[in-house]
Amino acid sequence: MDATGGAGVDAVIDAVAKDVTLDASLAAVRPGGTVSVIGVHDLEPYPLPALMTLFRSVSLRMTTAPVHRTWAELVPLVRSGRLRTDGIFTHEFALTDAAAAYAAVAERSPECIKVLLRP
Repeated sequence: MDATGGAGVDAVIDAVAKDVTLDASLAAVRPGGTVSVIGVHDLEPYPLPALMTLFRSVSLRMTTAPVHRTWAELVPLVRSGRLRTDGIFTHEFALTDAAAAYAAVAERSPECIKVLLRP
């Protein structure tokens, strides 16, 4: 909000899928903007502020991440630096420790948001 002078941003992508990140996304989007939630949100019911989003004309889009469909396009963008992933990952595991990485994410602790697997 500071970067936009309080106006909000046109679009927000919530790729973390926690109540707190969805709250922050809805607070940061401008009236008429779009919030896209990619992935499975918290498994508990979320108190969606429906009237607030309606009055502000916010579009809410939700889907699971179609990784297999977008991989060929996204990987070159990340490798070239056009798509930055700084600050997204809270934990890093070797690919051989993938089972432990999935277990850490499944715990849904506030400390473990996104995991990076290194080949």
